[in-house]
Amino acid sequence: MPDVVTILDVARAAGVSPATVSRVLNGAGHPVREATRHRVLEAARRLEYYPNRLARGLLWRQTHVLGFVVPDVSNPYYAAILRGVEEAAAGHGLVVMLCNTGRDPGRVQACLRTLLEHRVDGIVVAGGTLTAADVRVVQGRVPLVAVGRHRAPVPSVRVDNADASRKACQHLLQLGHRQGACLAGPRSSLTARDRVEGYRAALREAGIWPRAGWVVWSDLTAEGGYRAARQLLSTSRVTALVACNDQMALGALRALWEAGLRVPQDVSVVGFDDTPTAAVAVPALTTIAIPAEELGRRALELFLAARAGRSDNEVVLPTQLRVRESTASPPGLAQRRRWSQGRRRTTCRHP
Repeated sequence: MPDVVTILDVARAAGVSPATVSRVLNGAGHPVREATRHRVLEAARRLEYYPNRLARGLLWRQTHVLGFVVPDVSNPYYAAILRGVEEAAAGHGLVVMLCNTGRDPGRVQACLRTLLEHRVDGIVVAGGTLTAADVRVVQGRVPLVAVGRHRAPVPSVRVDNADASRKACQHLLQLGHRQGACLAGPRSSLTARDRVEGYRAALREAGIWPRAGWVVWSDLTAEGGYRAARQLLSTSRVTALVACNDQMALGALRALWEAGLRVPQDVSVVGFDDTPTAAVAVPALTTIAIPAEELGRRALELFLAARAGRSDNEVVLPTQLRVRESTASPPGLAQRRRWSQGRRRTTCRHP
């Protein structure tokens, strides 16, 4: 293993004291002659010296590292939020340290403690599982920001999941569907519960709840969507599905294909999040678009505000329904509509 280059090595190579090297590399206000500054920087470059960021952070009580906790690092939705956080953080000289809970709420506190041990300047938690007990681990140490709706009162940025799900269900109702189901995530997830509530609200407004509209609780993965759709198809006949995220919707597409059902001719499917796979799925997935990268950028802004002593508590961003190929009128309705329109045209003719 090669020797680590230290500040003493740079000082010897430049013919100056270690204190002078520190002043140059840390950008201190102490005056240093330009020729000396040049010698120090050239020696550091030649020796490939990398400052010890952690040691510097301990000295200045600021590491310029932001912790980011996600439930599922493989989910494109969280990857997009991370991208937004990282891009915004880079503009402020911050790097992001990622911690993945694997959708295990019990691992949230372990992740928080790990990040605190690494002396992060703040922590962003995504995924809707943050509790008051989790907050107590961090409280009084560093700023804590949430992405999504959590059980704990911390600064947060989110979307109105109930309203967004309501829009998804209304789209299917407008197409003529009256026998549908919601493929939901775990009951422990506030995000999943909000999306189920929005789905039910649309059915209540249409006057068909509770006699129409099943809910199958599963988990927010493609496998969870596949299992939920298989369970539903074994007991019920539906013409439309609202999945609580795009991953579940893609799993449902597989289950429908295996059952010999066509999308959207036999069953329409709506997803949630508008991840990159939604547009390239076959058929392309109708979904609720969430501005995931903007969620990440705004989370970074909330962290900066908290670090500066400001209390910007909550930001709610808009969502958008993106209609693609996976939704259409239910079987038989389109034919009935064409027959009805043709009959009206026929009765209007004059001899």
